[in-house]
Amino acid sequence: MISSLVLINTDRLRCLNYQFDLYRENASLINDVRVRIKQKRLSNDDRNKFQNLTVGMNNDDMLNHLGSLDYVFTYLRTSILDSTLEEIPFQNFVQHYMHSPRFLDNKILYREPFSTVQLQYIIDLYEIVEESVFDRALRAYVKIELQETIFTDDECQRVIKQFSHDTYEKQTISPLLKNIDRWISMLKRLMIRILNANIELDERLQVYLERTYLWSDPITDADLATFQVDNDILLRHTYVILCALERKQYKSNRAPLPQKKATMLSIDEQQQEVQAQSTAIIRSRITPKVISDKNRKIRV
Repeated sequence: MISSLVLINTDRLRCLNYQFDLYRENASLINDVRVRIKQKRLSNDDRNKFQNLTVGMNNDDMLNHLGSLDYVFTYLRTSILDSTLEEIPFQNFVQHYMHSPRFLDNKILYREPFSTVQLQYIIDLYEIVEESVFDRALRAYVKIELQETIFTDDECQRVIKQFSHDTYEKQTISPLLKNIDRWISMLKRLMIRILNANIELDERLQVYLERTYLWSDPITDADLATFQVDNDILLRHTYVILCALERKQYKSNRAPLPQKKATMLSIDEQQQEVQAQSTAIIRSRITPKVISDKNRKIRV
């Protein structure tokens, strides 16, 4: 007999869509959308505007935004589109081409400037939100086996020195890849996928650095062919490298370092939340009663 049920506050549940793109090389919604709709990069002013807006979002809104864009991508990869649709706003596409827009977050669908973003900028917007999701919602929950503290100082220094030598410091690497900001952005997006996939961390990092969907336009396969990371640098070193590049970025331009601040409720806040929910429910006390017949009694 069930005497009680645990109250689950669904408003506190957070989820993150994952495309399972780590499991197959270059099999990604992002690549599919790029093939069908030529993508462009937002202007610096627009990028700053969207970055500031995502900073003002709470974690739930950011995750819902990312999930809504994922859902739209599933339509963009199969819809019959022509080049004239590249300039239509996000909201117009949803209203005219999507059969089930009810699954989208209304705060995104009807809120400017998100609702007015043209489809040709949709991937760039997605990547801006992804990076914010990692910094604000996922960074505090990086697995212990990826943390810098799990490695010796010598190993961290070896990995960072070798990675730098093989990538942005390499003389013959593509000029586009000499900018560490591009590497930081890509590594954040890779970290999101690592944290949401059951994947072997001892695989070579190079295998994943070759995935075009992890890189922003205009990085191409030709650019990615200009470097080769040492085989001893593994997927488990991703976060170590990311943190090192962020420190280098901070020293170069005094950019603020991301804070590893957890967003979960404290124990006291959880208790207060449960108490508030409990007082809103009318409890009915269930008392056992006996049902009898000629031959037996059943207690229920």
